[in-house]
Amino acid sequence: MLSVLRPLLGCFCLLIVVIANSNCDRRKSDGGRSTSTAQQHSSGNQLVISKSAGPRTFNRLISADEQTNSIADCLMGRLIRINRQTQQPEGELATAWQTSSDGKTLICELRRDVKFSDGHPFTADDVVFTFQVLNDSSIGSPSSDPFDFDGQRTKVEKLDSHKVRFVFPAPYAAAERLLDGIPILPKHILEPVYLEGKFEQAWTLSTPPETIVGLGPFKLKEYVAGQRVILSRNEHYWKTDKAGKRLPYLDELIISIDPDRNTQLLKFQQGETDLLSPVNADDVPALAAMEQQGKIKITDLGPSMIREIFWFNLNGSIKPKSGQPKSGHTLVDPVKLRWFKDVRFRQAVSYAIDREAIVRLVFSGKASPQWGFLSPGDRLWFNPEVKKYPYNLDRAKSLLVEAGFHYQIDKGLFDPQGQPVTFTMITNAGNTIRQKMSALIQADLARLGIKVNLATLESRALLSTINESLNYEACLLAIVSGDTDPTSHVNILSSRGITHWWHPQQTRPATDWEARIDDLMKRQMNTLNPTERKRLFDEVQAIFAEQQPFVFLVSRHLIVASRADIGNLKPALLPDFVLWNCEELYWR
Repeated sequence: MLSVLRPLLGCFCLLIVVIANSNCDRRKSDGGRSTSTAQQHSSGNQLVISKSAGPRTFNRLISADEQTNSIADCLMGRLIRINRQTQQPEGELATAWQTSSDGKTLICELRRDVKFSDGHPFTADDVVFTFQVLNDSSIGSPSSDPFDFDGQRTKVEKLDSHKVRFVFPAPYAAAERLLDGIPILPKHILEPVYLEGKFEQAWTLSTPPETIVGLGPFKLKEYVAGQRVILSRNEHYWKTDKAGKRLPYLDELIISIDPDRNTQLLKFQQGETDLLSPVNADDVPALAAMEQQGKIKITDLGPSMIREIFWFNLNGSIKPKSGQPKSGHTLVDPVKLRWFKDVRFRQAVSYAIDREAIVRLVFSGKASPQWGFLSPGDRLWFNPEVKKYPYNLDRAKSLLVEAGFHYQIDKGLFDPQGQPVTFTMITNAGNTIRQKMSALIQADLARLGIKVNLATLESRALLSTINESLNYEACLLAIVSGDTDPTSHVNILSSRGITHWWHPQQTRPATDWEARIDDLMKRQMNTLNPTERKRLFDEVQAIFAEQQPFVFLVSRHLIVASRADIGNLKPALLPDFVLWNCEELYWR
């Protein structure tokens, strides 16, 4: 599972994987592809990719998982996009933008003669409406955190029909980068729903496809729960190539849903899917012969932004809602919560996990041990001086003894009150990487005297558990940065953040170190000097490594496999790794 840090990110992260429907005879035809008549697709010019889980909604503004965002981004348009290869902002619906010298305003010139997928004109009114919804605290959009300044919201003003001004309560460094994560909504479709107070019920998985309207290269054609999502070409899409041909090139983009990784690999080997992303390192040998025959291309982009993480649930209880009992609902056994909240316990667990073994045995050497918040793949902001936790069982045991834990011969570790130390770790089912990592972590912590029980959940159930019910003890997943700029990580790093998973959406910081990170993140966001921003964010990374709210394990290499005849494929370290320029993809 991957999670995107931006309202992606924001996520936690689902592995983007590939699978298609079986028994398909998909052959090139006039530069495109044909499928079996059983699927009854209208066009042969298709590309098939698969994901381990389907979307949770088609409303991008309220989504917080990478699978949903990846699909929704093919349907929606943005003012400014981060080019995933250059990692620099480039105009989309905004033809130009200008930031004031004090960093408090951003003016965007909008494209003219742009239409939504239903043919309705796009204007500044749609931008203003989008941010009206984004700023509405009752909606609780995961995308809203970066636009909140201690309760003061970013204002968006219409200057004319195709010009808008963003006004920030304080200087905002790199504000244009955040617009990458904000889909521009159709006011003519969603304003009536919003005014009725039903925005969160808009564009659900049961919504008729033709009523979901966007500015992206594709529109929704069909959704079959647990099976597939079919996107068809948006004939009103504004972008053209250098020759003046209207994009996208593809007639259909098919996302097939299959959580089993072995099946995904087999389908790709059989030629029934077109992209495998990311590729597990131990799957590369199985694909070598196909690459040698020129049928596929394998690209290793090196250390990625995908970081495997382990964490403890530090939520004590859920506060009761109106009309519920005043006591609330206990999430974690108070005895275990005391362990989890002790930084020495978290550090001991970190020292006890053999990251080098994970790199060697799980990733076949195609990964790097991870100590801090950022991957070394983020060359600009990565702080190499953070506290490190090389495998050291003696150091781990000494930290536990210092915290009052003790050992009983042949019985394991016990807390100061004499309770045996054991907990359950959840992760996503059908993921061979997590299964191997779970077994290694279980064995490592057994040497420390800690019994770890393992439980796997289907991807949607796992997301619901960590984002909604919060009823679990520990979790193993991955996060992936949606951008390289520090402010893109605010959903995780801010104590109020939705993906501050160890204790999300705090009304006030629960600890002094979380309060310090909140302050540093606000200061770096308001500082226009790049050197000072780097210093502030280095301190954030240092605190994070010291406190270990996430026990970072490894950052994997990003490996992508594709059909050799896919044109304009530009794999990148930022998600979506292969679909970010879906409008340009074609068959040679």
